[in-house]
Parts: sequence; structure tokens; C-alpha cells
Amino acid sequence: MKTPSKFFIKLKVLLSFFPIRNIAVGMFLIFIVSPQFISAQNKIPVLEPLQLLTPKDIKLTIFAKGVNRARHMAFDDQGVLFLSQSIEGKVVALPDFDKNGKADQIVSIISGHRAPHGLAFVKIKDDYYLYVAEETKVIRLKRTNKPFTYGTPETIIDNIPIGGHNTRTIKIKNDKLYLSVGSSCNICIEKNHLRAAISRFNLDGSGGEVFAKGLRNTVGIEFSPYSDELWGVNNGRDMLGDHHPKEELNIIKNGKHYGWPYCYESQVFDQDIGVNFDCSKTEVPAYTFVAHMAPLGLAFYQKGTLPKRYNHSVFIAFHGSWNRSVPSGYKVVRLKLDPMGRIISHEDFISGWLKKDGSPNGRPVDLEYSPEGELYLSDDFRGVVYKITTN
Repeated sequence: MKTPSKFFIKLKVLLSFFPIRNIAVGMFLIFIVSPQFISAQNKIPVLEPLQLLTPKDIKLTIFAKGVNRARHMAFDDQGVLFLSQSIEGKVVALPDFDKNGKADQIVSIISGHRAPHGLAFVKIKDDYYLYVAEETKVIRLKRTNKPFTYGTPETIIDNIPIGGHNTRTIKIKNDKLYLSVGSSCNICIEKNHLRAAISRFNLDGSGGEVFAKGLRNTVGIEFSPYSDELWGVNNGRDMLGDHHPKEELNIIKNGKHYGWPYCYESQVFDQDIGVNFDCSKTEVPAYTFVAHMAPLGLAFYQKGTLPKRYNHSVFIAFHGSWNRSVPSGYKVVRLKLDPMGRIISHEDFISGWLKKDGSPNGRPVDLEYSPEGELYLSDDFRGVVYKITTN
């Protein structure tokens, strides 16, 4: 199987951060960039023009640029978007107080940390906290003054194992913190119970327990506003060819096993594991997608500022494949839901981050629904946050 060079992918990431402007043409949003060159002292990147295919009633604009390796997002109680920059070791705030659709500034909240990724906010009694999931720990910072003054980070969960999948995602629901940690490998039996699992803790980090396991790398997790159930998008194992295993959306329930490393898709036994296992004991996916598209973020959308036909949706960001002979992903997909929050079908919502030669020109990561009913999308390849609005 012909696969892109890892060096090439890393090099393209290094070349991906630049200011851009946009021109809407028909159904396309076209980003035009003047040619620039890289010097030994300054990483001035070069990217080809990008055409994003969107529905006629949808457009994308750049909400924030210059946020290298933009990853996961969360809104605070002031309606301000916070963003993790994992490889940069940063968390920043992106206020838009004048409501012009663009971040007023980039405000540093923390820097010099080890792969900060998942973000969550919660009020505990009279105090307000930002929780950050790093590779080896979860920290929280108490806000000491609005809008962006936070105290010294406090470690509440420590000794998360390093290596392998190193992003950690968190969500808070009903005074419980849910932590998703991916596997250390493609296929193996993990020794650490935090691996390939979602664990649940009290807000001070105590009372840790495994909530669900068998989840190889469930980066995107979100609670359904319809049922309060935890939904998660999972990245399946590699090296089974172009078409298997399919990427999964799971409805994640307490005490359940979702297959990995023993089984994949709808209870298919993995012959590579080398041990016997009863796959009938595992949960089947709620929905599946083309293999290796790498879903990383999802957002529920009941209603908001988009046209009414998008009411009752789940939007999923697919980062894109690295080991498929025909690349897949590099897009945002919409799941259509009924008014009860049940899945009806899916359709491409935004695409075009994949060039004709099979190399990326952008990589969607996370979607976030704002208090005003707007959608935001991060792109860690271009180092931008997009705002998705009505055309």
C-alpha cells in the first residue's frame, strides 16, 4: 500500500501557518495567499490556494489566525472562546467583544505546558475554574479576576501514562469529570487501566473509576442535549487495509466495552490479537464512517444561527487519513437527527481541505457550539479557527 511519508506530513504542518484572506465564489470559499519563502531564521510558510466546498447557504470566515496547531475549544461563562495549542504547549483565549466575527486578540492563559488539549469550565460554589487535560495530568486554574486572570495551576489528576496517542479530552457533567485517554499502540493489551478508556472522577480528581473501555482513541466526546448520554467518535486501528475498520460513533455507557483491541466494527474478532475473546460482549457502534478518516471533534446543534434545515444535527470534524492508498476525510460531516436526537442519515457539510494530489491543505480538528448558537471549527494544519455562518 502506498502511504504518505511521515516526514512529508510533518513538513507540511511546519509550512502551514500564514495569514489568509477569503473570497466567496458560488458554492466555494476560496483562500488566496501570496507566495512566500522560508528562511533559516523565520518560518514563513507557503500553501496553495484552497477551495472549500460548502452548501449554498453556508460560508466560512476566519475568526482567528496565527494560532498554530489549533486543537480543542470551549466557551467560558463570558461567551469567550478558549483554544488549546497542544504542540505549542499553550492555552489561549480569543475574545470577540465587539462582535465583528473576528477575535480581538490572542490572550495567553498558560504556556510551556506538555501537550494541553481538552478544555472544560465549571463553577464550584462561588469559584470559577478552567480545567485543562495535558498528556500526563489534568490541571485546573481558578479565575481570580475577569476576564482572563487565572491563578496557579493545581494538579488534580496525575500519572497519566505517556506515549502512543497523547491527546487527552475532558468533559464535565453533573459534577463529574470525564477523561478520555487513547491507546499506547495500534493493537495490544494495555496494562494501564486509563488507556483506551474513558474514566470518571470527582471534580477534585478523587474517586477515579473506569467508565467505559475498549475505545482505542476516542478524541471527540460530547454529551447529548437530547438524552444526556455521552457520545464519542473513535479512531479505529491501522494496518487492515483501506476499508477496515470503519470509524465509529459510539454512545458510551457506564460499564460497557467497545471492542478494542479484541474486536472492531460490529463485533468482528481481530485475528491479530492472538487471544480468545467473546466479541458478543462488546457494544456495536451507533454509526460508522469510511475507515481511517480520523474523527476528532463533534458538536450537537439543536437550533441556532444557521438556517432552520440544520436544526437537529451533529457536526463531526474528520482530520483525515495518513495510511490509506486513497486518502479520506479532511472534511466536516453532518449527521441528521430527528427531534428526539436519533440518527437519520449523514452528508458531507464542508470539504476541500484535501488537494488533488492527495496531500492536505488543512485539517479540521474540533467543532464548538457557542452560547449565541454559532459554530466554530479549528484547523491545526493552517493554525486558524473558522466561524461557520449563514451565507
